[in-house]
Amino acid sequence: MPQEIALIWAGLSVWLAGLGVVIGQGEMSRVSMDILGKNPHMRSQLLVFTVLWIALVESWVIYAMIISFKIINTPGLEPMHAIAGGLAMGLAGLGSGFWESKIVVWSLEAFNRNPENKAQVLQSMLMYLALAEVVSIYALIVAMQLLK
Repeated sequence: MPQEIALIWAGLSVWLAGLGVVIGQGEMSRVSMDILGKNPHMRSQLLVFTVLWIALVESWVIYAMIISFKIINTPGLEPMHAIAGGLAMGLAGLGSGFWESKIVVWSLEAFNRNPENKAQVLQSMLMYLALAEVVSIYALIVAMQLLK
């Protein structure tokens, strides 16, 4: 396989996953800062939501990097396998990075409306994020199988 095709799809895998993560982080940060501006006393609670979400969603870019390294370091890889593996991980990361951020944004808004229910909101957010994060494992497994 020409090295150029591998490099393009290795880069696109990380770029697509990273794009979803960055868009999501931007939206989550905007909402968090808006809440902080209106309710400065919520700073430490907002930090908990933010750190938890960033820790979870960064896995998408890590998985995409693993797939990119696999594409780059697999000699004789068929071009369609490189394309399919890069797309599988990249598109899954793009969509999930964005939608996981929506879960956090909705949780922040619920917390802002009803701060005394922080524990319930946080618990629900973590459960929904964990369920959404399972998709990353599926995408990683499929992409690894495509790159054998």
